[in-house]
Amino acid sequence: MQYSFEMPAPSTRTCSCLVLLGCLLGLIALLPSPTGLATEPPPAEHRLSDDLRVIQLTEDVWRFVSVQDQGGDWGRIPANGLVVVSGASAALIDTPWTDDQTRELFRWVTETLGAKVEVVVPTHSHGDCLGGLAAAHELGAHSYGHEKTAGLALAAGNTPPQSTFQESLEVRVGDRRLELRHLGAGHTVDNIVVWIPDEKILFGGCLIKSAGAKGMGYIGEADIDAWPGTLARVAAEYPDAALIVPGHGRPGGSDTLERTLELIETHRGVSK
Repeated sequence: MQYSFEMPAPSTRTCSCLVLLGCLLGLIALLPSPTGLATEPPPAEHRLSDDLRVIQLTEDVWRFVSVQDQGGDWGRIPANGLVVVSGASAALIDTPWTDDQTRELFRWVTETLGAKVEVVVPTHSHGDCLGGLAAAHELGAHSYGHEKTAGLALAAGNTPPQSTFQESLEVRVGDRRLELRHLGAGHTVDNIVVWIPDEKILFGGCLIKSAGAKGMGYIGEADIDAWPGTLARVAAEYPDAALIVPGHGRPGGSDTLERTLELIETHRGVSK
């Protein structure tokens, strides 16, 4: 990917942006190329309903895709989340859009995977991350999220996560460790990423776009200026990520970070 800037006398701020962009592209180049962790044989997929399905990534990690009709120009929006299993315990990274979808997913985890969902981690305050949080609490799960996620959820009249943190938090699910990190603003001020160390899977949520993303999606609460720096920190912190799962679309590798940066730079150019 190449960017060309034609400015006769770059300002100090412009030079800083160019340096940041170059550093970020260098970090992204060090990440593994996109791979699928469960390609041979083809990954198992279960359709729980017309609006909810799960796709196996590894033996113990599944991606779920829930769909909600947002109306207007948005239409039906599929959103990603993860089911992470460790023995008889399980965690959800994000909930489906609705309480009913969340109850159905809990039932499937219990009946098909033989595990109880004990932990839920909403990665920011929008409905595609915590729309089913009330149902998750009713079913006995405990939730963890950024303190800003809790505040934004409450302000919007939604269910907030029960336990909060500011910068980082380690959560145990059975024998498995999940690392929750807030590395800066981007899609929202509260977006976090979740790292599964033993699987080398990074859930980037809506901070990271899929490699096939055609546009920025909803950016009404985004911090466009802070976003590239946050991506740089993600790339620096997780250089050995084998799979990166975005909030929407197919998982990938370094191509997801490259595409996100490309979309941000395009948006900046159009907005000038």
